[in-house]
Amino acid sequence: MKKIILASIAASLLWTTTAFAYPAIRVFVDGQGISFDQPPIIVEDRTLVPMRAIFQALGSEVAWSESDQTITSTRNGDTVVLKIGDSGLYKNGQLKYTMAVPARIMNERTLVPLRAVAEAFDAQVGWDPQGYVVTVISSQAEAENSNTTTVKADDGTAVLSFRMDIPKSKGSYASQMEKTLNEEAKALTKAFVDTYGKKAQTEYEADKAKGTSFSPYYYVGSYEITREDSKLVSFYGTSTQYTGELQGQRACTSHTFSATNGKELALSDIITDSNKELQAFWKTSFGALIDEKPSNFYSDAKVRLEKNMDIVGFYVTKDGLGFYLPPETIAPNDGGIISFTVKYNL
Repeated sequence: MKKIILASIAASLLWTTTAFAYPAIRVFVDGQGISFDQPPIIVEDRTLVPMRAIFQALGSEVAWSESDQTITSTRNGDTVVLKIGDSGLYKNGQLKYTMAVPARIMNERTLVPLRAVAEAFDAQVGWDPQGYVVTVISSQAEAENSNTTTVKADDGTAVLSFRMDIPKSKGSYASQMEKTLNEEAKALTKAFVDTYGKKAQTEYEADKAKGTSFSPYYYVGSYEITREDSKLVSFYGTSTQYTGELQGQRACTSHTFSATNGKELALSDIITDSNKELQAFWKTSFGALIDEKPSNFYSDAKVRLEKNMDIVGFYVTKDGLGFYLPPETIAPNDGGIISFTVKYNL
């Protein structure tokens, strides 16, 4: 246990949380909060946002022509063009929308109508008038290995979507590892659709009857490979979901496999520290994070920590280990995923 304890001081400097300060209007694209150098504005009930940030969030390239004040954005072979002060938005040379509020320049920033440009790239846009939250679900080309599901209302409107992306391992047991991750993604899909599918359809129909806008529910997640070598392959997954709440709910998961036989490994397969030693280390290390920024945690965070030692997760990095607790275990949802990494010779 000495290796980990000696690294605990450094670990306290590597902890990560997610706490954003948003302007009056908040924009989420595929569950991720978008930061703007010029706050979004509302003009005649239309939300306008800085062009470069929103196009980049949608995965498209954008170019600005000063001579004729024209914006050109391309993605997956599609080209969208709009001009400052012009109500027409063109897609692949054809008029796509006649905008009530065209693009404009404010504070030396080019602002574009969010809904028009997002829908031009086949994204879904929702608006929460109480919380001033815009949710955008893009139609990005599916990842090389992606689990996707959509629930639609009777009129064909998508009211719920699920996407979990899985990166391709290069190892000999890649298909075996991906099978485990895909099975988990399918289970998450079923749980999300079973829990929220009917609710989303019902709320959409209710909002439609009242003439108000409905913000589609979504679950967006992805795994990253945190280590892949001749010994170990480790995956760490994070996700965000929106189910009618103003703030997206976050979650995390992880899997580590032997690179020599493809078997999934528990922490006890990787290190020799006893469960008692590990719990003492987690108590010290997570406790240090709580002491460093107590306002980010629940007032009884340390009590909660001791009660939830059994759900501490881990993943392997190229030079050590990462440990994490799911959101809302010891800190509010907006505190994000509480985690830290330590150097450990594996």
